[in-house]
This record gives sequence, C-alpha cells and structure tokens, in this order.
Amino acid sequence: MAMERRVQVLEQPKPGALALSSSDSPLAFVEQPNRWVRLTLHDKPIWQYNYGTGAPPNASEINATSGFLHPVWNPKGAIVTDWGPPDHHHHRGIFFAWVNNRWGDLQPDFWNLFKGTGRTRFDAFERLELHHDKAVLIARHIWQAKKGEDWAPVVSERWTLVTEAPKETDPKHWSFDLTTELVNISATPLLVERYHYGGIAYRGARAWVDKSRMEVLTSEGKTRADGNETEARWVMQSGFVDGQWAGLTVMDHPSNFRFPNRLRVNPSIPYVGFVPPQKGGFVMEPNKPLSFRFRFIVHSQRPTPQVLDGLWQAFAQK
Repeated sequence: MAMERRVQVLEQPKPGALALSSSDSPLAFVEQPNRWVRLTLHDKPIWQYNYGTGAPPNASEINATSGFLHPVWNPKGAIVTDWGPPDHHHHRGIFFAWVNNRWGDLQPDFWNLFKGTGRTRFDAFERLELHHDKAVLIARHIWQAKKGEDWAPVVSERWTLVTEAPKETDPKHWSFDLTTELVNISATPLLVERYHYGGIAYRGARAWVDKSRMEVLTSEGKTRADGNETEARWVMQSGFVDGQWAGLTVMDHPSNFRFPNRLRVNPSIPYVGFVPPQKGGFVMEPNKPLSFRFRFIVHSQRPTPQVLDGLWQAFAQK
C-alpha cells in the first residue's frame, strides 16, 4: 500500500504566520516577520521572497519596494542575485516591471523607482503549500502610479512560485518556476510602449560587476558581447562568487506573449532579462489578464548548452 503523503497548506496567511514545515517534506518555509519568507531544503536556503517594504542599504526611501526574490542561493550556498547595488539602487534581485508606459495623462515607470512616478509593492499572500516533493507560494503585488499626492492602483500582479525538491542528495542545480499574471485593475487602458528593457529581470551577483568575473550565454550561442536585443529561449548569467563558480539560467516558456522574446543583456552591469516591449508597444486593457511563465535554474556546476537545451525542452512541454 502506498504511503499517504500529507500536504501542509496555509490559506491566506498573514505576515508573522508563514513558517511551515512537515516531516513528509525536505522543504520548509521559514520567516522573519514583517520582512521575508525563505524556502529551505534540509535547512539550506534556496530563495528569499521579500514582502516587507523597505529601501536597500545606503539608498533613499524612494527606492523602497517589496515583492521580489533576493537572495537566491545555489546548491553550494553562493548568492547569485543582488539588491540595490550602488549603480542601480532600484534593481531588486528577480522582479517583473514595465518601464515606458502611458496611463491616461500619466507616464508611470514601475521599474525606475527613483523617478517617483510608479512603484511595485507586495499586497497579500494567497497560499503556501508544502508537498513531499515541492513547495508552492502564491502572492499578490500591486503596481501603483503617482497621481497628485496619492498612489493610484493600476496593475494587480499574482505570483505563483513552484519549487521542486531535487532528487539527488548533492544536486548540481535546483530550479523553480515563476508564473506571473498581470491584470489592469483600473478603468483606463495601460499602454506599454516600445522600450529596450522591461519585463522579467535578473540582477546578478555583486561580484560580477567586475566583468572579468562573469559571462553570459544564450540558447542561440550569443554572449555578453553580442546577445543584447537578440531572441533566445534561455539565457545564463554566471561567474565566480567567493572563489566558486555559480550561475543562474532564466528560461522563457513557448506560451508566453511574443515568444521567443528578445533579451536585454546589459553590456556594463550583471543584468539580463526577457523584454516583450522590444518588439513594439501593446495595450493592457482593463480586466484582461496577461500571463508569463519562466523557469529559473540555479547552478553550482557549469552546464553544457546541450544540458540547458534539454532542461528547456522539459520546461516547454509542461
């Protein structure tokens, strides 16, 4: 008889009550109340979701935000993300935002927080699940535009993070999937204008500001030198952190709007992302959902392009 597996669930949990563990699962959620919830595997951290609103160290309060992932760790414990580096205080680990927008007579920028025209914030948790082989976190964000002295809600963003427990005891990588559903909750269309960045974003480890310590590789064999504004199915950013190699690959799903999407590969800082607005502007009509799916592979050993192609194929078939 198969052993019955229990699923631990928290429905609409409140900050301060997010810790969740089970004897049936190697995964667990741990929390620092009013700041973050972290997913661990046998007590080793995988990622941290920051729900408490705050500015990064040494940054002004206008850069305060929440609803993003940082740190993200690889299986050996190296941190492959950054938040609020001196060159771009508004960069926040793994996040999603549009840049160049028109909403009525306003032009909110939800990416460049320092402009003070738009911002993204954590709203609420919907659900946490702990299975014997995976963990699920569902949270909502709100995108707001500065309207006079107030902040007006424009977009509701729903994140579903699914992280599978590795089958190996010493994995070379682990992965998690992010589905983000965006809905214009206002009565006014949101025009997302053509721009060279905006969408899913990944700011890499601070050590990679030194260009000699990092590299970029895309599914089409492009690098940091020639990958910017090219189409790709996946992009890996990697390099050395505290003396060890580490990397993170972002994968674009075939069901995504404008797949295959073009890349922003920044030539001077460790930042990459898939950018739907590079192919032209589009309109988010009120109450019409727009969804994207991404897979993140976090490496502690350098994979070959063939391995990454295989991992993408597996993702594409889901």
